[in-house]
Amino acid sequence: MRLFLLPATFDRSSTLQLTGKDFNYLIKALRLKKGQELMGRDRDGGLWNLRIEKIEKASCILSVSPSEKLEEKTDALPQMRPLKPIVLYQCLPKGRKADEIIKKATEAGVQDIVLVKSRNCVADLEGKENSRLERYDAIVTEAIQQSGSVVPTKVHGVLPFKDIPADFSKRSEGLAHLGIVLHQVRLSENQSDLFSCLRGFDGITAIIVGPEGGLEEEECALLLNCGFKAVTLKTNILRCETASIYAIGAVQTILESCCQ
Repeated sequence: MRLFLLPATFDRSSTLQLTGKDFNYLIKALRLKKGQELMGRDRDGGLWNLRIEKIEKASCILSVSPSEKLEEKTDALPQMRPLKPIVLYQCLPKGRKADEIIKKATEAGVQDIVLVKSRNCVADLEGKENSRLERYDAIVTEAIQQSGSVVPTKVHGVLPFKDIPADFSKRSEGLAHLGIVLHQVRLSENQSDLFSCLRGFDGITAIIVGPEGGLEEEECALLLNCGFKAVTLKTNILRCETASIYAIGAVQTILESCCQ
């Protein structure tokens, strides 16, 4: 069953009129017809049953009713099983690399993507942050609808690097939390592999990925002094956009396998 991300203006009414891009997506791209049903997800992660009741030239009207709780759907729809929460702190990469990182991280079910300004960042969103975040929101919407993710992924930023520990502590909301710093150079005598770091952990995980020029030693030390763990991926040297997705997949695989 298709998953449609409801617009931010959705107010939980029993009917919903769609125009513009949302109308084009359902009626022109997916070619849905009157009477067809699909599942909707609001911006808080809630699930809704949708039915197309009327199609006009440039709009359509949907009936909306609450769906079963997510936990009650996981047997029938295994892909809707909630994933362990992950926050990706991505130092700003050059060009359009952020677009691809955000798209793939959303498809993978990352909870929050926080854009970070570190010392070696070449990219600068000053004066363009609002417009860029609007574009990223559109990328998230498309990725959610393509992948069927039930995780309400959000993009935030731009955050100064030094504020990562406080931001992650706030996002964890009292849950057990673990921050992982990806680095190709050994930063600590206690540095371990990803599996050893995550084995038995059940909480919210942060992944910190540097820009093309990597993280400075002082930046790494700041995070390690705040309890973050340094991890070296046992693979080739990866580009920042590759490292982000590789790490997300590896972390999810370990967390899910250890909790089964």
